Amino acid sequence: MEEKEKKSGLSTASMVLGIIAICMCFIPILNYVSIILGILSIIFGLIGIVKNAGRGKAIAGFVLGVISVIIVYNMYFAVGKALKEVSDTIDDATGTSSSSSTKSEETKNISMGETITGKDVEISIESANFNQKVEPPTKPMFYNYYQVDDSSNTYLYIVLNCKNTSTIDLETSSVANVTAKYNNNYSYSSFSAIPDDTLGFTYTSLKNIKPLTSQKIYYLMEMPKSIADETDTPVEVNIKVDNTTYVYKYR
Repeated sequence: MEEKEKKSGLSTASMVLGIIAICMCFIPILNYVSIILGILSIIFGLIGIVKNAGRGKAIAGFVLGVISVIIVYNMYFAVGKALKEVSDTIDDATGTSSSSSTKSEETKNISMGETITGKDVEISIESANFNQKVEPPTKPMFYNYYQVDDSSNTYLYIVLNCKNTSTIDLETSSVANVTAKYNNNYSYSSFSAIPDDTLGFTYTSLKNIKPLTSQKIYYLMEMPKSIADETDTPVEVNIKVDNTTYVYKYR
């Protein structure tokens, strides 16, 4: 009997805590306490329901606890969302968006042979061509090349001459990000490779550029062969270095 009364007391406590939690959940700052009371109400209510002691009070306390926790969560979620919208509005008005790296990006046109000057590198476009088979400038003993698997496709490949102007080794994989756009609607990403005296080509991740030395890097973009055949429409090659995108119009 005493044990049953103890369990029934938990059910009563659950209901009381649930009522207090509901009353406090609308009050700023105090609703932090409401979350704790709501959770305790849920726990005590579950015990009362499972033990079937003061079941009605336990169910009421459990429901009130759940509702109070949901209300507080939604309130703070809504406040956080509203503050972010206000912050974004202020940023847009002042031109100081939190994504300042995106806002500060520049776009410049560039021509063949012109030098791109980055923080740690100088780059110039050496050549750009369409071909279904891209071969290295020399054919060593262990010769490899890149060839499209689908005969209806081709590669647009651009060769960049890259000089490391920093005082430490420069990772060739981080020199530039190259993409292509056709007719302002169709975009193509690239993969890069380095001509190698032994292998023909090797991965950019396997080689660094020494300070004050230069390295040629091939960037290959696979696209439909019909783009190569359409000579009247230029292909826009975008070379991103640091926070600037340099646009080279091929053809």
